[in-house]
Amino acid sequence: MEKTKQLQCEFADFMKTVEFVKEPKGLYEPIAYTVLQKGKRLRPMLCLLANDMFGGDFDDAKYPALGLETGHNFSLIHDDIMDQAPLRRGMETVYKKWNTNTAILSGDVTLMMANQFVMRTTKPLEAVTLFNKVMIEIGEGQQYDMNFETQSVVTIPEYLEMIRLKTAVLLATSLQMGAVIAGADEEDQKNLYDFGIALGMAFQLQDDVLDCYSDVAVFGKVTGGDIVENKKTMMYLKALELAPVADRERLEALFSGEVTINPQKKIDEVIAMYDKLHVKEAVEQLMAEYFRQASACLDAVKLPEERKAHLRHYADLLSGREK
Repeated sequence: MEKTKQLQCEFADFMKTVEFVKEPKGLYEPIAYTVLQKGKRLRPMLCLLANDMFGGDFDDAKYPALGLETGHNFSLIHDDIMDQAPLRRGMETVYKKWNTNTAILSGDVTLMMANQFVMRTTKPLEAVTLFNKVMIEIGEGQQYDMNFETQSVVTIPEYLEMIRLKTAVLLATSLQMGAVIAGADEEDQKNLYDFGIALGMAFQLQDDVLDCYSDVAVFGKVTGGDIVENKKTMMYLKALELAPVADRERLEALFSGEVTINPQKKIDEVIAMYDKLHVKEAVEQLMAEYFRQASACLDAVKLPEERKAHLRHYADLLSGREK
């Protein structure tokens, strides 16, 4: 992990040099509040690790890496408005701390800043083309997610396509962008992209599980939030698949809004049903399959294993398979 820690330190030092707060402060302070919050910096790290794998230059990849992080934070600012989420990473969301209008405007400017960052590389056209493509896909994923809130029937394949667009494509593009900037060939770019897709699918399923089985101090979001919001996550869809008729009908009634129930009681009842049906174990099996797919895609990259070791180890740490 020495290389990963080195890149994390270099990127953290670089971020300190970037001016996020300027006039008018009412516009830029919410941007700094969001982008500069402590986090895993997953997307920039994937970009920088992929770039390093192929012998790329940190200075050529640092701004695109920052652009990916900033673009990700734009999507969070707007997602939190749509979800009316009070917390993000254990802190008040922008719309909650300021107001909805501020969050919309600051979010818009965050996206434009991200676009400018991505172009500050020796391959600006390739980088910004990838970035704009992925931001459109994230928007498509968000629309599917909103559709599912009122859609009476959502299938597991539909849900998997939604999380591919909303979550996985940005991880995949982060890896591809780092590889493109370093000059990797198209086959290796694709293998890294596919690695990122599988990793992203696994991470989103992990989030679905954590929403039900994690403390707010650890997860940074309200436990059971997806249940209260009637989100049709993989936990819910897998429960419908496994449940006997009576349980399935009760679950559908709870998530349709037809039943008036205290939010905490609803969370407790739904999680008790998930426990009875062993839904957590079933979703974790699917997560493990995606992690296996990710490993196979990384295996296919035409580099010596020692060049891939840092990225592989980083992915293992994020998945919780290594402590």
